Formats: sequence, C-alpha cells, structure tokens
Amino acid sequence: MKILSLDFGGSSVKYGLIDENAVIAETGKLPAPLASVEQFQDTVASLAETYRGTVQGIGISLPGNIDPESGILLENGVYRQLYGQNIVRLTEEACSLPAAVENDGKCGALSEAWNGGLRDCRDGAVLILGSAIAGGMIKDHKIHSGRWFNAGEFSYHVIRPGDYSRWTAAYMSAGMLGVAYKLCKMKNLDLSVQDSAPTLERLDQFLGKQFDLPDQPPKKIRADGRQFSKWLEEGDPDAEKVYRELIITLGALVFNIQICYAPERIVIGGGFSSNERVLPDIQKEAAKYCEGMGLGDKMCPEIVRSRFLGEANLLGAAYNYLNRAG
Repeated sequence: MKILSLDFGGSSVKYGLIDENAVIAETGKLPAPLASVEQFQDTVASLAETYRGTVQGIGISLPGNIDPESGILLENGVYRQLYGQNIVRLTEEACSLPAAVENDGKCGALSEAWNGGLRDCRDGAVLILGSAIAGGMIKDHKIHSGRWFNAGEFSYHVIRPGDYSRWTAAYMSAGMLGVAYKLCKMKNLDLSVQDSAPTLERLDQFLGKQFDLPDQPPKKIRADGRQFSKWLEEGDPDAEKVYRELIITLGALVFNIQICYAPERIVIGGGFSSNERVLPDIQKEAAKYCEGMGLGDKMCPEIVRSRFLGEANLLGAAYNYLNRAG
C-alpha cells in the first residue's frame, strides 16, 4: 500500500511515495502552484497520473487554517487562491483518488508522533523551519487543533512587543521567507528571481520603505536556504546578523512553548534544521532563559532535531491519510 504524499510549501510542492510503515520510496519537487485553483488541480492531477496504479490515495500537507474533517482551507497561508475551497474535493475531482488534507505544521507533528521524536511521548510540540514556522501540538498522542484549528501557529508568535506590524511575527525572523526578504534588502538582491517571488514582492509593499537601497540595479542572486547556509559558512556578516536574529527568536519561542504547554519534548524539523549549527544554538539560547530565571531542570525544554528534516510534512500527510482512510 502506497500513498502519494504532497507537501505544498511557499516555493515548491514536494511529493513522495510512502507506505504504511513510514518508508519513503521516491521523492521530488515541482514549482508551487500559487496562481489559481486550476493550477493547483493541474499539479495534483499530473502527479496522480504519473503514479496511477501505484498509489491508493493522496495525502496533502498545506499551510493555513484547515478543517481536516471537511477538507476546507479557511484562511491564512500563501495559497490565497484556495481560501474557502474544499481541498479534498478539488483533489478527488482532479485525480479520481481518495484524499485527505491537514495543515503543514500539524502534518510535521503527526510524523513525529507516528515514527519520530515524539513516538514515545504522550505530549509534545514540533516546529518545522520552512518558508514560515509551521508547527503542531501533540496531546495524548493526537493532534491538538484548538479553536478554529489555530493551535501550533508559531509563525505569529510576537517577538517585538509594541510593534504591531508584520515585523513582530516570528516568521519574519525565523522563517526562510523572512530570512530571504531581509537578505535581499541587505544585499540589494532582486526579489523577482527568489523562491516565492510574488509573496516577497507583496511583502515589500508593506515593508520596503524602511530600507535605503543603492542606486545600482539589484543583483540576480537567489537567497534560498542553501545560499544562506553557504554565506554562514563563509562568515558573511549580513548572514550572521540574520542568523543571530533567527536563533534568538527560536530560543524564546521554544522556551515559551515549554512554559505554556509543558511538553515532554520539542522537535525541530524542516530543511534548515539540517544545518549543524541550528540545534545546539537553539538549545543554548533556550538554556539562557532557564539559567537567568533560576529555573530547575523540570521547567526547561528538551529540544531535539527531527530525523525526518525536510520530509516530516510528507510523512505526516501520509499518516493523516491512513488515519482518515481507516
């Protein structure tokens, strides 16, 4: 039994063939279908046709407030053209295969509860470092969704009290979308050649006036996660400044999660978490709060790296499908 698992992100849609034992047989990626409902359906139909006869259903991971029972994307996230749409129905109409959908962060959490860092935990939390900060809360081995399915929306954690602009949201410091935007402005890079260019350009309408840019044309260099890591290895001062802001944000975020929810473990996943600096730096940053406040070990977070890294959402989408398919 194999599931076609689709993880719709801000810059691409990842796909994989996953079985009931959490084994990934094949993966790949395509550009994110952000333009229209039709483009979304064309993308899922094309992938389903490629694996026709091999898969029995489709599991979808998607950003935004999602009701997994009805399949409706209510709001939020970069797939604005899909707000109010029934994602399950759109997928089943396009592919003639049964489907299930869940929020991307909650899919990441499900993967950890299924066969990852939370497998032995009753309560836990997961942060997925992607275009934003996807997240999920596990309560009694199941997803805790909260009112309007908002539990685990860590991207909107306030990091600048009193600043009510977009800058106060954690994703602007610790999500790759915010990281790319700041690097583009600091280095005078062309927004139009970046991953998620339409989203970055829309963001620039609100925030661009705060930057003084040189007169010369912007450079056509992509500031993606791989380039960010390369600049860090080279000791680039702009990248180091952005990275330090990222770690400060994540250190505060995991500490606050621990104090508010008291999970047994907090798992950090997503592609950028594979950078060897990230986990120990987050651990050290969170420990500063425990030490500074004189807290005992029982109030301090246990933070681990996901072994799934950038594939956590794919696995969680498959697990969600298996749970709902019965």
